[in-house]
Amino acid sequence: MFDAVILADSPHAEVVILGLTLAERARRVATRAGARRVYVIGSDAHLPNLVRWDAERGDAGLLVIRGGDQLVHLPLVRPLLAGHDDARIAVGPDGEYAGALFVRGPSTRDVIAAIAGGEHDLVAKLPGAERIEHGDIARHPATTRAERKAAARMLLRILVKQDEDSPVSKYVYRPLSRPITRLLVGTPVTPNQVSYVVALIGLLGCWFTAQASQHSLVVGAGLVLASGILDGCDGELSRLRLTSSAYGAWLDTIVDEVTTFSYFLAIGYHTYLHHPQPWLASTIVVGAMAYVASIYGIYYFCIVVLKAGGSQYYVGSLDIVETDAGVGLRPRPRTPSTLPRWMQHVGTWLLYVIRRDFINLAAFFITLVNGYAVIYGVICAGAIVAGLIVSREHVRLRAQLREVARRGGMPRLLQS
Repeated sequence: MFDAVILADSPHAEVVILGLTLAERARRVATRAGARRVYVIGSDAHLPNLVRWDAERGDAGLLVIRGGDQLVHLPLVRPLLAGHDDARIAVGPDGEYAGALFVRGPSTRDVIAAIAGGEHDLVAKLPGAERIEHGDIARHPATTRAERKAAARMLLRILVKQDEDSPVSKYVYRPLSRPITRLLVGTPVTPNQVSYVVALIGLLGCWFTAQASQHSLVVGAGLVLASGILDGCDGELSRLRLTSSAYGAWLDTIVDEVTTFSYFLAIGYHTYLHHPQPWLASTIVVGAMAYVASIYGIYYFCIVVLKAGGSQYYVGSLDIVETDAGVGLRPRPRTPSTLPRWMQHVGTWLLYVIRRDFINLAAFFITLVNGYAVIYGVICAGAIVAGLIVSREHVRLRAQLREVARRGGMPRLLQS
């Protein structure tokens, strides 16, 4: 448990970069890092109440962030909070003080007294403090116009999810969504409002797709593609503003699944209008059932085991493990592949091809040549294969959960 003080008594503290002032961004960084209470010192007028505020805190730890002359982000403080000593200071790769420190115990009073007395060299109050190098995209000076532009460029790097974005998202979707996000970040538009608009555009595209004409088919695919591009903006806004929430994460993933499922039904119905055969109608039913089965299996895992939303975090192969934290489940270690390297690369790219971002992009171009049957065939086959795989893993997961319960464990994912 800890509280935070933001040092924002600087003429630059109210400078706005990507929608937030330097002081407000520092306050949100402290809050997102877990601070119970945050005291922002914007001028000398805030100093007299600091000692009283500190007396009301009890023995909680104290995080101090210099947020008036630099843009800060979570990697500045997270390594700091993971340290062990009672006194810790964040440093950059050069070893110099990075404008953030954490203290607990008797030294807390010394730091508070120094801040209240207007002292700026807080590090001198913590001789022998543990020095912890901050992470990437952690801070940037922001006192000149050139520094602010560089700080904005640094922060924009967080928009790409290095571990999650496919090449299509990274090199096609993100370059298109980023300018929209930069336009929206300074407006009152919220990430959840963007998600609602994404849902409306996507469902409108599905309605057009379900019509018989090729013109409607192309318009529909274009709208679904546009919704996919705009879909990146809600997450980008929340990351820039530090306002991500469980509701927003669930809303985003539900919109994705509803749009994807609706597009499958729409392209299937469009195909059926041109080829009204009973066997084709049955493939729509089978594909829909398989899709529902895979969604049920994936989100059962997310809700019951992972306790979070997002199909991208689904893990199919799990092992029951016993650790110091108790009995639970852990992702099964991957065994080294014995396939030739070229086949491994092909398999990796096939995983990219079946993702929603690639399908939406490819579908738009295929509709230009009226290749609706190809689109439907690929999506239907993918839904059936995914349904079979996820259903098999779901049956195994249910059995594992029963065994975990028998051993007195909890349905949870253990990382170690």
